[in-house]
Amino acid sequence: MLQQRRRVGDRIRILREEQTLSQERLAELTGLSRHTIYRIELAQYGTSVDNLALIARALGVETTALFS
Repeated sequence: MLQQRRRVGDRIRILREEQTLSQERLAELTGLSRHTIYRIELAQYGTSVDNLALIARALGVETTALFS
C-alpha cells in the first residue's frame, strides 16, 4: 500500500513540476490545502479518489495518468 502511495505521489510531483506549478498553486487549483498536497506527494497521506480526480483535473490529465 505504501509503495502504491509513493508511486502516485511521485507521479503527481513530476506532473506538477513539469507544469512549473508550486504545491501552493496546485492546492489553489484543487481547493485542497498545500499541506495535503505535500503529504500526498510524500506518501504520508492516503487520499480519496475524489481528491485524486481534483488533482488530475488541475494538472490537465486523466485520473489514470496518476497511476502510471
